[in-house]
Amino acid sequence: MKATLKGTVAFFLAICGLASISVLQQSAAEQRGPEQPILFSHKIHAGDNKIDCRTCHSYVDVSTHPGIPSVQKCMGCHSQIRGRDVEYKADDGTVINIRGEIAKVREYWDRKEPIPWIKVSPMAEYVQFNHKRHIKQGIECVTCHGEVEKMDVVRKTERLNMGFCISCHEQNARDEYHEKQLKDCLTCHY
Repeated sequence: MKATLKGTVAFFLAICGLASISVLQQSAAEQRGPEQPILFSHKIHAGDNKIDCRTCHSYVDVSTHPGIPSVQKCMGCHSQIRGRDVEYKADDGTVINIRGEIAKVREYWDRKEPIPWIKVSPMAEYVQFNHKRHIKQGIECVTCHGEVEKMDVVRKTERLNMGFCISCHEQNARDEYHEKQLKDCLTCHY
């Protein structure tokens, strides 16, 4: 009987340990950001070159979705800009060859394939988030996405969960009636 109890406890502890490792790995991945097919630096584009978010995410103020730039959008600039053949050290320590990464964009263009970008801040299926509404209210991108212009690899800076959204709705309500509207379940779950 004691051996069975020890075995059960050991099994339980092993499962807890594996779950903890999985959570830590997920947390570390969120801190790094997803591994993208092209080592695209927002720091270079939005920071150093001062390219506005809306240049690439062109639907953000007219649609519910921000729009992920097409290869055609990238090639609009990179058909002329080949990039320097230099090793660039990203903020996470990754070494990027700028010309090599731009060459990858051209390869997608030549193959007539979209770049399979991985979403950094996906929302749950049951949440209907509308970028356009937030932009029209004057909510800055940095509120939810952090200082992207300082990031080589974009990563989540906020836990975009219900608590975060409710807190923001409370802070940005014009008055008590508006706050009640913003906190209505159907505002985000329709």
